[in-house]
Amino acid sequence: MKDIIHSNASRMHMGLVSTMLLMLGACSMVTADATDDVSTKPATIVKASTPLPHVGLFAYTKAHAMNPNPPDRWGGTVTVSANQTRGATQWVLPGPRDLDPVIFGTPDHPAMWNQAPFPLIGISPKMRQSMHGKYTIVDHATPFSDWRAIGVGDLHMKISDTTAIDGAKTKDKINFVATFDSPDKMHSYKVVVKKALPHGFGYPTFGGVVTDHIMHGGTGIGTSLMPTMYTYATFWGLGDIYVDGRLTNPNQIVHMMVTEGVRGKRWKLGKDGDIRGEGVVLHLMVPPYKAGPKGPVMAPLRSGYIPFPEIKKRMMKTKEMVMKMSPEKQKVMMPKLMAAKELMMKTRKHVQEQMAEGKMFGQPFFHVMFGNVKYKVTHR
Repeated sequence: MKDIIHSNASRMHMGLVSTMLLMLGACSMVTADATDDVSTKPATIVKASTPLPHVGLFAYTKAHAMNPNPPDRWGGTVTVSANQTRGATQWVLPGPRDLDPVIFGTPDHPAMWNQAPFPLIGISPKMRQSMHGKYTIVDHATPFSDWRAIGVGDLHMKISDTTAIDGAKTKDKINFVATFDSPDKMHSYKVVVKKALPHGFGYPTFGGVVTDHIMHGGTGIGTSLMPTMYTYATFWGLGDIYVDGRLTNPNQIVHMMVTEGVRGKRWKLGKDGDIRGEGVVLHLMVPPYKAGPKGPVMAPLRSGYIPFPEIKKRMMKTKEMVMKMSPEKQKVMMPKLMAAKELMMKTRKHVQEQMAEGKMFGQPFFHVMFGNVKYKVTHR
């Protein structure tokens, strides 16, 4: 049964971004005046007479998943300890994410949309907005926006990377506890992780913990909405989420990664050409999925936090900044701002409806970044 749970939980991780996008807004495409050169229709794609095979790392991961004796990594175990006490946190607010043409191509030549078990590695052309022959933003709010709320939090972690590749079991270890508050200071949270996922489903987890690796972007490991980045250490595990001292989401999927910096001026999330290997930051991500005995179970976090007042503040600041620009720059920026506004209005409506039906309990996921962490790495 334990292995079944691990297997199903790995499948759930593949739904991370898909669920985040869908939970935050089943939004229709943003429209514009008929005089605008705006296209929200994907390029014509010829459908094959037979279903496309799963591509990328899917077959590799599936083949490794049931390996009864996955090998240890060469060079021995790497153990990473991390601690932060009342240090800075940055809560990523839901919002639009710019699409990198290097990763996603153009409407005439779309890329990163290959069939996968879940639409995680790539994004369907139907979920992309476009303008003037170029992709602009994802057509749903995502956990990868340029908006943030700053807070404080504690973090204590010790992880060990022993197992080299995916398998039916793992020697990798996770001991992780993070505490932080909602941006409005109305709720407190604790995330506790003790179990490593021994294998993935659409892409590998390397036994649950992996060190010194490249992820995201065009790698096929993790969502392509994050840029390609060097990862010092990362894990995929099962954990318990506490809200205001009460266990609300047991057996939840949790993903952590310590990476090079991926944010630029005004905290803008970079594209592949922007990442220069500067800085170190720890990302904590908790999607709205938990592991069940019979398979993946959707489990939106019962966060209780409503992000829209904070989002409105960020959008107002952005509008003020745009209004101070030259007329030429305003002409470029205002359509983007209006598209973001329309997107978030639809997202708010969707969230309100889901909460009224008892299907959502505030923001359904976490993406929190810790920036004052002290690290210690040992090899044996």
